[in-house]
Amino acid sequence: MSLLGVVILLLFRGTISAAFLNSSPPSFSTSFSSKEQSVISMTASSTNTQSKSQLFTPTERDEIYGTNIAQYLLDLNDDGTTFNFCGGMMFQLQLTDKLRSHLASVAAASTTATDEKNNSNKQPIIHPSSMPLMNLIPNYEKSAFADNISIFHGRELRKVNNANGGMGLLLQLSYADPSGSLSTINDSKGGGENKGATAKWSGTNVDTQGWSADEISTYDGWRSDKVRQWRDAKMYETEGVSFTNIYGEKAFGLNHRFFLHFDVKNRMWLCAEDGCEGTLSEGKSLMSTIGGMLFGK
Repeated sequence: MSLLGVVILLLFRGTISAAFLNSSPPSFSTSFSSKEQSVISMTASSTNTQSKSQLFTPTERDEIYGTNIAQYLLDLNDDGTTFNFCGGMMFQLQLTDKLRSHLASVAAASTTATDEKNNSNKQPIIHPSSMPLMNLIPNYEKSAFADNISIFHGRELRKVNNANGGMGLLLQLSYADPSGSLSTINDSKGGGENKGATAKWSGTNVDTQGWSADEISTYDGWRSDKVRQWRDAKMYETEGVSFTNIYGEKAFGLNHRFFLHFDVKNRMWLCAEDGCEGTLSEGKSLMSTIGGMLFGK
């Protein structure tokens, strides 16, 4: 191998190691076995490689789905699509059963002329490219609020059994209590139990796979994940979340609020409240992604 080839190989290995080390939560080990390391450069699953082009091409997406964003999210979920999240980490998108059922109802109603008007305000919103951060969207508050339209409850999950993308990573979106309301509080300096929250949300845990009561009451997703509460499978189960039988005993995660926005190329991005975000990966391998990041390909 040439000297240039050796340098590039070492650079790639260093970039991969840094990506995983920097993403490690403070309370749980993210060390990988030799078997897990061997799949880092694998492409996403065959489900992703066979995805329909309308899921990834903005012009085709708009032509097929129009304003029916609920159906678009359902198809992304059912296709097992991965997002290139936080600069090269392949996370599979997955909707909880309750959120999927809700979106299916919204999507179906939107195709019925007599009910389209009544359901248009229930369609998920993809915010414009001028709003790449959650704190830029209308009526933003630091709270646990989610409406299944503009803001979603969700989790960043790791070491998940059989997650597409070959890295054991999954972005879960769940259903939030539609009856929840906001009340203003004063903790703008970040002190006390509210940790900088500006409003309190009264919603409860209505999704057995979604946020627990503890996740709702202690949510502080505008803060760095290094100071936030990560949960393992045992902790989720203790808090009443259906978790282990779906994701495995080794899985762990962190709850986030998420929203959707376009970029200047009309691509859709899924973004967490702390600013970490990703767009559809089209099944590209991690090595391919890193090469594109380094060399603009």
